[in-house]
Amino acid sequence: MASGRPAGNQILAATADNCTLVAVAGAATFKLAPAFKQATQAASLAGSSLIVVDMAACETMDSTFMGAIASLGFSLQKSETTRLVLINVGSSAAALLRGLGVDRILKVYPAGSLPQGQGDLSLLVQNLHPVEAAAPSAHDLAALMYDAHETLTRVAPENLQRFKDVLSFLREDLKRF
Repeated sequence: MASGRPAGNQILAATADNCTLVAVAGAATFKLAPAFKQATQAASLAGSSLIVVDMAACETMDSTFMGAIASLGFSLQKSETTRLVLINVGSSAAALLRGLGVDRILKVYPAGSLPQGQGDLSLLVQNLHPVEAAAPSAHDLAALMYDAHETLTRVAPENLQRFKDVLSFLREDLKRF
C-alpha cells in the first residue's frame, strides 16, 4: 500500500482494469466487516476478475472480520470469473488466519511477495478511497457476526468447539429481532 498509513481503522478501495484493491487499515474488527463486505460486493458487481486485499496496514483482526474474509473466500472458490488474494500479510495476521484455518481456503502472500503475474497496483493505490458503509442495524450486525462465525466452523470443523457459545448467543440474539 502507499507509504503513508491511513489514519484510524478503515477499509479503502479502488477499482481499475477489472481489478479491485481493498486495503485494510488498523484494527480489522466486526465494526469494519460491513465496509469490507460492501467493498467486495461492489467489486463483484463491477465485474472485477481479481480482488486483492492488502493487509499491509492491518494491525490485528477479530474472528468476525476473519469470518467475513473466509465467507468471501468460500463464495469465490468456485467462481470462474473472480479470484481473491490477500497480500502483505504480516506474521501476526498470518498466524491469526492460520489459527482459524482461513489460510486453507485463501491464497495468502506475505509482505514483499506477490502472486505470479500480478500487475502493477500503483494506480489503484493512488486512487484508494474510504468505503463509507451505513451503520448496520443491530439485526444485520448480529446476522453478519453469526454468518462469519458459522463460516469459520465450515473452514475448520475444530472451530465449532471454539465458537459454539458465540453462535448460541448470536442465534438467540437473532430471535429477539
